[in-house]
Amino acid sequence: MKKKHFIAPALALGLIGGAIAVPNAIFADSNAVTDSTPATTGSTAVSQSANTLTDVNTPKAGDHVITPYATKSVVDRTLRNTELTESFDIPAGYGYVKVWIRNDGKQPIKFSVNRGSETGSQMMSGTVEPGRTYSEISSSAWPGANKYYVSLSSGKAYMEGEMSVRIGSSRGEL
Repeated sequence: MKKKHFIAPALALGLIGGAIAVPNAIFADSNAVTDSTPATTGSTAVSQSANTLTDVNTPKAGDHVITPYATKSVVDRTLRNTELTESFDIPAGYGYVKVWIRNDGKQPIKFSVNRGSETGSQMMSGTVEPGRTYSEISSSAWPGANKYYVSLSSGKAYMEGEMSVRIGSSRGEL
């Protein structure tokens, strides 16, 4: 008759400290060998070494590799005055841009994001009405190694609110 061992309490105890230490005897039935002596064939010891391949950590086609995302805040401002311009760069590995503007003032705020100069190629633009919040993420990666300028204006009324620009390595993380 074989004895069955209940191993859940031993596993639970072994998880404390992040490592599992389970004695061989837990998995053995009453007729099995429970020591940890090397196996032999005739008079020769049999051993098996750990994986000795040098490319164990090299991702291959079809591997499910998890790549950490990278995001970075490049502009974070409280809105004041009637006009504001801030510049930011997009370093290598980034490219997606999220612009967020909250208008707590009494007038609409017009904004644009331009590449290269304040009047360069327009990448994004819009109007944020009083009491509203605007949030948009670029639909594709913007070219790096360029300076970008985000400009806001509210006519003759002082702006109130917040603005931030965040960049990321993928659209999904922003």
